Amino acid sequence: MKIVIVIPTYNEADNIGRLADVLQQEFLKRSQHDFHILVVEGNSPDGTAEVVREKMKNNPNIHLLMEKVKAGLGAAYVYGFKEAMNELKADVIVEMDADFQHDPKDVVRIVDEIDNGYDYVIGSRFTKGGSIPDEWAFKRKFFSVGGNIFSKIVLGIFDVNDFTSGFKASRVKGFVDKLPLEAILSQGFAYKIDLLFKMHRLGAKIKEVPIKFGLRDRGDSKMEKNNLRDSLRVVVTLRYNENKNFVRFLVVGGIGFIVDAGLFNIFRISVLSSRDSAVASGFVAMIVTFLLNNYWSFGERKIDGVQKKVLGFILYIVSSFIPIAVRSRLVGFSVSTFGDTALVSNTAFLIGIIFGLIWNFTVYSKIIWKVNKR
Repeated sequence: MKIVIVIPTYNEADNIGRLADVLQQEFLKRSQHDFHILVVEGNSPDGTAEVVREKMKNNPNIHLLMEKVKAGLGAAYVYGFKEAMNELKADVIVEMDADFQHDPKDVVRIVDEIDNGYDYVIGSRFTKGGSIPDEWAFKRKFFSVGGNIFSKIVLGIFDVNDFTSGFKASRVKGFVDKLPLEAILSQGFAYKIDLLFKMHRLGAKIKEVPIKFGLRDRGDSKMEKNNLRDSLRVVVTLRYNENKNFVRFLVVGGIGFIVDAGLFNIFRISVLSSRDSAVASGFVAMIVTFLLNNYWSFGERKIDGVQKKVLGFILYIVSSFIPIAVRSRLVGFSVSTFGDTALVSNTAFLIGIIFGLIWNFTVYSKIIWKVNKR
């Protein structure tokens, strides 16, 4: 396999030459592979590019790619990925820092797991056997550990422990070449979360290899100041994009709830019984929510044409009537058993609303708007 190690640099003149030498020795341990180093240089003023060019004179497997504009870590990696795939014809791309916080001796361990059939191998600090530096301040440890737990829960990827590792190997065919690199959500540090999520959605077979994350040997940290905020934004955006219909459905449901609950109480204290009020307010709210769901919640697959809308609305009425009927019976049973008070009737009403929320989204998304998808 042709394996390209992409290494973004900025002011790494003290590190990149030494790293290249150590990597070349590591490559000899897996002579069956064709290893290459691709340095993505951010126009460093300290002469990093000159160090790389000097190494290139005697090492044809070392390549230099100069960034046109230094836009962030994520942008540098995307630039490098494209070069590795399009020009170097890589089978596997490895992401790695230049500052020796990633032990170059771990490269072959990570690549071995690609040989074992995995598609996405993460050098993990938070799996068994991995570690972060004891010297890190408590704040950095807290945000690093807490951020990964937050990502795991929100994104629903429970078989991965390190979402922000920058030391990874990715299979190109069927995976990296399928990634929408132009649509990456972050040009900075949080690109890692975005690509991991998308690789997972592509069905990549993922493996975590424990690593001991080190301190910088020399030079300055490249950590961006807005890493935490950017990471939270990316995680929330990924979850929203994955469940956009549901979020919109909840908003519409909130509007429907206001209409439903308002009319229910108006009817209840004026002209109808509590049981009949639950039916009447439910039908009015149903008409409002159908229109909002059709043109917004499921707008990308909305029901077009008069005949289809009529049929769709009939199906909507039939399916929506079930939770309304259940709610009406629940309210009737509750007030007859515990008394027709505002607390009893509204508690039963709320329980019915929750049942209806689950029922309606399942039926709407799986049957009504799925069947009528254009």
